Amino acid sequence: MLAFDPAILLPKLRCPVSHQPLKLVGEECLVSTDAKTRLRYPIVDGIPVLLEEEATALNESDWQALLARADG
Repeated sequence: MLAFDPAILLPKLRCPVSHQPLKLVGEECLVSTDAKTRLRYPIVDGIPVLLEEEATALNESDWQALLARADG
């Protein structure tokens, strides 16, 4: 269960690296919409971990697949 309300918080969240909007993928992660960085941020115990050192850089196909699954 997410510890935040995506309807309220998600529109305000930005990737700390690219400053682009983030998309929520289920309850597992947030994905940057920036095609250059393609970063994935984990959600741990319902809380997004928006630290650059915790982000995972994705290849283009994995990034596109996660964006396709995104809730918003």
